[in-house]
Amino acid sequence: MNSSFLGNLAVLTIKNPAEAARRLMALKLGREVLWLAFALAVVLNCAVQLGIDLSITMAAGQPSPALESIPIVLVRSAGAMMLSIVAFLLVGRLLGGLARFDDLMVLTIWLQFLQIAALAVTLVLSLTLPFLMMMTLLATAILSLYVTLHFLNEAHQFGSLWKSFAVIVLSAFVAIPFVLFLSPTGPV
Repeated sequence: MNSSFLGNLAVLTIKNPAEAARRLMALKLGREVLWLAFALAVVLNCAVQLGIDLSITMAAGQPSPALESIPIVLVRSAGAMMLSIVAFLLVGRLLGGLARFDDLMVLTIWLQFLQIAALAVTLVLSLTLPFLMMMTLLATAILSLYVTLHFLNEAHQFGSLWKSFAVIVLSAFVAIPFVLFLSPTGPV
């Protein structure tokens, strides 16, 4: 894989996410590569997230929110990614899906890398044109949902984006209690 392949795959992911999903799953990456990519995605996500947190300026006289420690951000990022992979796998199978763990892992990691790139653009925009930050985050969230619907549809071989949407909604219901339980600032 070279940078032109990755760039073309990124463009394909936006234009035709179903085809991108098929190509990613056809790579049949080994577990070592997947876990290394997973770790890299977690670290890069942490770096970009901390960069965005540091770039947000508060109005004069308002206290700035305390930054979370790097290990907490790393653990939360890794936990959220793994929880989403497992929830998408189990809920999808309950709905008749056929996805394999490795397929969902490669698709989730790829989407995470694309989201990291979008967050890096957001970080640069927030430093130069701060009023565009919220619009960029909203556009990233909508595009991520669109891509995730197609990725889940291809991985589980549903043939229906509605089933993929159901997987996302039901996975959120499964994941929310765990996220609240594991969040140090969550309810007691």
